[in-house]
Amino acid sequence: MDGHIRSEREEYFEQLCISVDADEAHEQEAIEYFENQFDEADFDPAQWLDIALYYSPAVSRGIVDMVTADDKSRSNIAQVIADNLDISYGEDECQQFAETIQFAMNNGVPVDLDVLLDGCQRAIDDLDTWAEEGTKEPLLRLREELLRMQGEQ
Repeated sequence: MDGHIRSEREEYFEQLCISVDADEAHEQEAIEYFENQFDEADFDPAQWLDIALYYSPAVSRGIVDMVTADDKSRSNIAQVIADNLDISYGEDECQQFAETIQFAMNNGVPVDLDVLLDGCQRAIDDLDTWAEEGTKEPLLRLREELLRMQGEQ
């Protein structure tokens, strides 16, 4: 997600989150897996929180309170989402990103809205070069939602 080389455990957690989001697994399985990692030497709760935030709102809701404020402060979810807007710009994806961002902010995870706005603009500019007009509509709505959030801060 961000150039960081993930362990097999992180990869497995990502797959669990994807499975939960696809209704192929129950979020409790991923939440328990997350809980079981706290004693592992290379466990980074911030990285795992970003994985959950990106892939599964249900898992995020189940683990966010287990992550300390210090670890939340290291979250990189804004950059993760911004870096993926050029390939994930559909209606459902943009709606989920808006909800994820709001959830993160409401739960003490700092979100750099400027980074997200830049990523959104890059994706819109890219779509301007080849896509039909309606294709960028979800990104335009996401940008408006981000600007609204920014105005509330």
